[in-house]
Amino acid sequence: MNVTEEKDVLENVADGLTVKDVMPKREKLWFFYPGLLKLNIFLLIGILCQVVSGYDGSMMNGIQALESWQNYFDHPAGGRLGTMVNGNTIGTLITVPFVTFMCDYLGRRLSIIIGCCVIIIGATLQGAAQNFSMFMGSRILLGIGGCIASAAAGPYVTECAYPTHRAQATAMMLASWPLGSFVAALVTWAAYYSNLQTSTWSWRVPSILQGFFPLIQLALALIAPESPRWLIAKGKVEKARNFFVKYHAEGEPDQLIVKMQMAEIMATIEEEKTQHMSNVIKWIKSPGLRHRLFICFFVPAMLQLEGNALISYYLHIILNNIGITDSLTQLKFNIGLTVWALVASVVIASVVDRFNRRTVFMSGLSSMCFCYVIWTILSAINQQRNFEDKGLAAGVVTMIYLYNGCNVICAVIGTPYVMEICPYFMRATGSMIYQLSGNVVGLFNNYVNPIAMEAITWKYYIVWCCNLVFLMVIVYFFFPETRGHDLEDVAEVFGSDVVGGRAAVRKQMMDGEKHFDNNMHLETAAAVEQTPTDALTEKA
Repeated sequence: MNVTEEKDVLENVADGLTVKDVMPKREKLWFFYPGLLKLNIFLLIGILCQVVSGYDGSMMNGIQALESWQNYFDHPAGGRLGTMVNGNTIGTLITVPFVTFMCDYLGRRLSIIIGCCVIIIGATLQGAAQNFSMFMGSRILLGIGGCIASAAAGPYVTECAYPTHRAQATAMMLASWPLGSFVAALVTWAAYYSNLQTSTWSWRVPSILQGFFPLIQLALALIAPESPRWLIAKGKVEKARNFFVKYHAEGEPDQLIVKMQMAEIMATIEEEKTQHMSNVIKWIKSPGLRHRLFICFFVPAMLQLEGNALISYYLHIILNNIGITDSLTQLKFNIGLTVWALVASVVIASVVDRFNRRTVFMSGLSSMCFCYVIWTILSAINQQRNFEDKGLAAGVVTMIYLYNGCNVICAVIGTPYVMEICPYFMRATGSMIYQLSGNVVGLFNNYVNPIAMEAITWKYYIVWCCNLVFLMVIVYFFFPETRGHDLEDVAEVFGSDVVGGRAAVRKQMMDGEKHFDNNMHLETAAAVEQTPTDALTEKA
């Protein structure tokens, strides 16, 4: 194919076709295709990164109900308890400045490997803790490892997933949070109910098992492929193409899905290099990129400021405030809550791509606000009646369950939304910002929540009711809709400050210039060779 024909085909592709237009038709479910099955198994190394966070919150809830843990650490409360809970967050904040460098220069996969190794070490030391300082130090290590792995997980899953699976796969990252929460609740309950109840092993065993899922991730990551977009950015074009052939096209190199993705990704990354997208100053000067940065900061903060932190780390205080003080009852309630959250999150994550992103956010926030208002009213009446009305306590418990299900609606869409609005050279930084913002707000929550809960009890819920209304206003006015766009073409909804995939191809063809290096030029030619021009024109 000569240069003129190549230009004609690329113009047709740029103007009319999307990746979804050229995807092969599959008559069976994805797990019947070896390439997709292997790919989705490997994506677990990113999806399971949130298990550690979910496990940590539920475990800290559970072991606070264990008398052996309370006695060993001299019944921590207030600021001391907040410091112990925040150990994980402190480790995250220490690491945040370095994770962008690691993700962009070491690669997404290697960063996850390093993070999992640190988590395993931290979990082991936490289980062997001899005093407050050792327990705190191990929790800081858990935060360091968790930050590295989680920051790399979002870009890895987003950049590797099959196009029609991208939203669901990335949403499953947050769905894995209640999986960790459920496992931790089950383990702490089993330790309480067994003959370990009076032994320090009742909290040491759950602490050590925090390294179980990272061990699974580590084993998978050692044999998993690297992100094809990272490979292209590093000039390893052939390895990237092999990835798409093997995992997206079931070993068929002539599939249009391979050619289309390679052409779009290479053109987009080359344009981003031309526009110096790695320069942070450019992000501040560009209106569209400032909009993206705002969303990157706001979404994780929003997910922490919905009132869910009360349930995640201080459930025992909430239950105490409504008269449910028995430790075994609290542990059982924690297990039930995590099972419900796990089921709800998996179901919602599976169908999340069928609805507009803004609709999902607004539905979650409004339903949470409704639950919190009822929860607040019932708690106030319950206190007035000296916690003697068991029906009111049951009503509060019901609202907590309903709230947790509604919270999942927002939680599962947060990471997919942030990852898809970020251009390639901004994605690792966007993931870093996600960790930074969420953990800074989490740090605030973990110090303020126990103090406020003990000081003003149910009145503190009013703050969260008002805050949920404020969050809805921000989402309504500042969140653009991104559903239905290819990953390289989401830039279209933010204006023209970043050139999208098809637009990047079109721009190069209209300029009559070749911005690719030699390897990229050869790959672009391969992306259109043997493709009938008439067929592409007809689809366009």
